[in-house]
Amino acid sequence: MQFKPAAPLAIRSGIDRDHAVDLIKGVACLLMVLAHVRFADAPWLREATMASVLFFASTGMNLVGIVERRRGDEPRLAANALFLIFAGFADNYVQGTLWQADVFQSAGLAMLAMLLLRRLWPRYWTWLFPLPFLIHLANQHFYWKIADGGVSSFFLTPGLFPLLPWLSFYLLGAHLKKYGSQTQGWLIGGGAAVSLGAYLAFQPFSFNKWWMSIDYFLIACMLAAWSFAGLKRLLARIRRPPLAEVRRWGANSLVFYILHMFVIRVLEQLMPHGLALFLLAVAGTALLLRPGLALQRWAVRQRPGWVLLGGSAVAAAVIAANATVFAPWALLRTLASFGVTFSFIAGYPAWKNLSQRLRRAPRAAGAGVS
Repeated sequence: MQFKPAAPLAIRSGIDRDHAVDLIKGVACLLMVLAHVRFADAPWLREATMASVLFFASTGMNLVGIVERRRGDEPRLAANALFLIFAGFADNYVQGTLWQADVFQSAGLAMLAMLLLRRLWPRYWTWLFPLPFLIHLANQHFYWKIADGGVSSFFLTPGLFPLLPWLSFYLLGAHLKKYGSQTQGWLIGGGAAVSLGAYLAFQPFSFNKWWMSIDYFLIACMLAAWSFAGLKRLLARIRRPPLAEVRRWGANSLVFYILHMFVIRVLEQLMPHGLALFLLAVAGTALLLRPGLALQRWAVRQRPGWVLLGGSAVAAAVIAANATVFAPWALLRTLASFGVTFSFIAGYPAWKNLSQRLRRAPRAAGAGVS
């Protein structure tokens, strides 16, 4: 059987992309670096940047185009989602967040949830975007989940980015993109603003990200909806979309995420916090993104089985070295751990090539069932 590579992953001329979505996700990447760099005088930046909100909402904007494709793609998309969840443990291993839903598991779980919701309510599934947050609020009232860790941390708080309530932002992004009108964005943002004013008239401002307070959720909805509507209006008025470098980050956000953590860990040995660390981390990640994308372009042209086997061997060797050779040295252990996530950079396009075999060919019109 002839091998057919997957679609290219980086920005290239001639590829039809939504520049507003790429810009939102690129800005989210920039804010993500800001949130992960320590500022001694501003520890609140980790919550206030809203990087995760924009990242998840713009990911939902990307996913809706995939989920809404013709029937027959569902098994392939589900396989890609499962790979994201499984490979996310590589990032958990590096970050020390095992058994919690981090960025990769959140994206994979959201993809599976969106496939299920679309199958159950094919016309109206994106309108359910407030529902996951309401389930999260019910958890806070009925205490279904009260302790960190365990399988439940992938679905309910406490945890990093459990499916509920963060699925609301994936679905909100999917809703804005699916309907595509600026009116939806302005109205949803305006409704969130009015609700926020009514809420703050009776409750104090808390802005809690990790337990997802009501005011945090409403402000996040305003930001996601208005940024999409505003960028759509702006880009409709200009001939050439701006900030090509930022759009490149957005189009390759998972690779950017992996690389920026590595760059920050290296630079922190010289400067533990501050503005200089932030600026150098952004510049270093942007430079390292080029070879990272080159690695993916190489991997997408290779036999997927060999790429996945090689990546697995590298990951196993890193884990073994950390447990033996690098065991006494925390810094070497930390830096070597990124070999596991670097393997994911090559492995994901290879897996996408492999999963294409799960795509079912659409039945010809008028064909009978034998």
